[in-house]
Amino acid sequence: MKLHNILLAGLAGLSLASCSDFLDVDAPSKNPPEYVYTDKMEMNRALNGVYAALLSGNTYGSAFLDKFCYNSDVEFKIYDNEFQLPSAYQRFECDPDASDVKKAWDALYQGIERANMLDSGIRNSDIYDEEDSELMQMLGEVKVLRSIFYHDLIWYWGDVPYSLQPSYELENPVYDVVDRTKILDDLIQDLIAIAPKMSLSSDNSFSDKAERISKDMAWAMIARLSMTAGGYSLRPDGNSFGKMERPDNWKDYYKIAAEYCDSVVERTNHSLSLDYHEVFVNECNHVASPTNDDVIFEIPFGKESTGAIGYIHGPKMDNASGVTPHAWGKASSSAQLNALYRLFFKEGDVRRDYVNQWFGYNQLGEAKLNNGRTFYNGKWSKLWNTSGLGATTEGNTGINFPYMRYADVLLMSAEAEFGYTGNVTDKAKQRVEMVRARAYRGSDLSSTVSGDEASPANFLKTILNERRLEFAGENMRWRDLVRNNLLSESTFWTFWRYFNAAESNGSNSDYVSLYDFNDTEAYNNKLVFTIYYTDNVSSTTDYQATLTKANADKQGDARVFPKYPTTASFPNKSGNMNVVYVINPYSKPWDKIGDNKPNGKDKASSADFMKWFNSDLGCPSDHFCYSLRGYIYYDPRTSTTFINRNGNYETAPEPSSMPTVDELPVVRYILPYPRSIITYSQGKYTNKYGYK
Repeated sequence: MKLHNILLAGLAGLSLASCSDFLDVDAPSKNPPEYVYTDKMEMNRALNGVYAALLSGNTYGSAFLDKFCYNSDVEFKIYDNEFQLPSAYQRFECDPDASDVKKAWDALYQGIERANMLDSGIRNSDIYDEEDSELMQMLGEVKVLRSIFYHDLIWYWGDVPYSLQPSYELENPVYDVVDRTKILDDLIQDLIAIAPKMSLSSDNSFSDKAERISKDMAWAMIARLSMTAGGYSLRPDGNSFGKMERPDNWKDYYKIAAEYCDSVVERTNHSLSLDYHEVFVNECNHVASPTNDDVIFEIPFGKESTGAIGYIHGPKMDNASGVTPHAWGKASSSAQLNALYRLFFKEGDVRRDYVNQWFGYNQLGEAKLNNGRTFYNGKWSKLWNTSGLGATTEGNTGINFPYMRYADVLLMSAEAEFGYTGNVTDKAKQRVEMVRARAYRGSDLSSTVSGDEASPANFLKTILNERRLEFAGENMRWRDLVRNNLLSESTFWTFWRYFNAAESNGSNSDYVSLYDFNDTEAYNNKLVFTIYYTDNVSSTTDYQATLTKANADKQGDARVFPKYPTTASFPNKSGNMNVVYVINPYSKPWDKIGDNKPNGKDKASSADFMKWFNSDLGCPSDHFCYSLRGYIYYDPRTSTTFINRNGNYETAPEPSSMPTVDELPVVRYILPYPRSIITYSQGKYTNKYGYK
């Protein structure tokens, strides 16, 4: 794992995060450019410095997966404060003075400056030679890294200051703000030009596995940039929050995306051969992903030095006096999931029980049920590490983050193919089925896309639903919704879905059920309000089989208990920890079992799960009134739901009206330029989207 080692040398560059201005950065090496760029070894050290810029806790080390991962029907952070907050990013509230916004902005521009310096330095070096495969590979890597930084800037800030030259080459280091489509087009063409000169991950010279950027990643990044360029985004519109638009030639970008997805699928050896959970369990065990499976590029964090993956994810684990009673250490579990997300999976989809985790562990190692307002994201967890990270550990897990996956390329391919052709082609269907085949591996489910799912009216929904199930915690969902102009509609229904559940299937249950499942009784059948569980199970499979058989003998129905893939659902039993098995996670079997219902003296205990209603106020608790307050909220005093239209709250449409996206106001997901940057620009930059 070369990069896990060589990046340690580049970590010193992370001190650049303390720079006050986004272009006030140092060279990526202590040596001046005229020396750095006459020697390949120094070039490579400088390249490591560009990679190191990815590791900041202000971006992928933590913030992008926690603070700036907006509330949706997948990821969710609960808020119970009724007042507007300056840094409640997840619920779409922010102001230009928010410090996290400035930190993320600086971190991305510092990466860009390093990339610009190395790009310029290589191309102007005396040893520059386009026939030198080693130099071209380095140049390709730095260009892809630069595109990653700019891509995130565009997603969060829209049109941004832009230059492909280092600041020391410019007379005025205050870059001009450039339209996002122009920036994306430049980056796409830049990567198209360099990609043929890069190495495939399958080449013999490629020894760093998925921790290094390959030609495969360049192709995949071209596709991702093209999807963003061709998709919808929030554009300035006077003093309003903006309007959702896409370029007139959006199909041209989708065609580019489809072509480069084809390159990855047809010209590399990537597959989905590992089981779904193995992809992430390997990362949790610091095993670099192989070059022939799902992960195309993963951000290579350093153990005990960078990255909070697995600390902000997984079941919450508390410590006492800085120590846990087990080998894994503390986990904050701040990057959690929507508690109702689990209901969108089909029975037998292996992703469901692996990702959606019910229980955390207190400072004594005792299992504690989550409060039910959110679920823990089990995709990454310290608990998957077989030897433990240490009882005193907290963050800096060194667990890699899969920035680009083959599953993403397959689903981008289907979306792009359908988008630019307008047809549900066999290729598009097959690529969705390839992702499903792994998700349904070992179950009786068919991965075939057919019937209504394959109709032109529903195929985009089919693709986006598969993406929803596949990428939990990877900061994808809100971007997918924005790209297809569905964020306002989805956010509206995310609010009502939670609100309905908190009312124990209230007056809007039929409409929420109809919208989600085309079945007015869906939530009456799906929502579980009391769960039964057992801890320290010696053999979950045997326990499940016993209960299933007992019920089958009594009821003649062996399907009451769902399949539960134990090897992928929770870690091995450990000393001083109670591993919990939930018996009825997604159904209500006890309604049928009768006398066979276990009690606290037997093998199972019950726990009230969804205590979400405030009986004193006669409405759901504050958590379900205000967690999407920047867009929609419920006022218990007036018994009215309000929605934000350009900074003015008006009465929200009723779910019974099934409002369309054209009837709903836009969601202001765009962040403001940091105020200090506006001051630094001396009038060149101004905030839009209704920011003051």
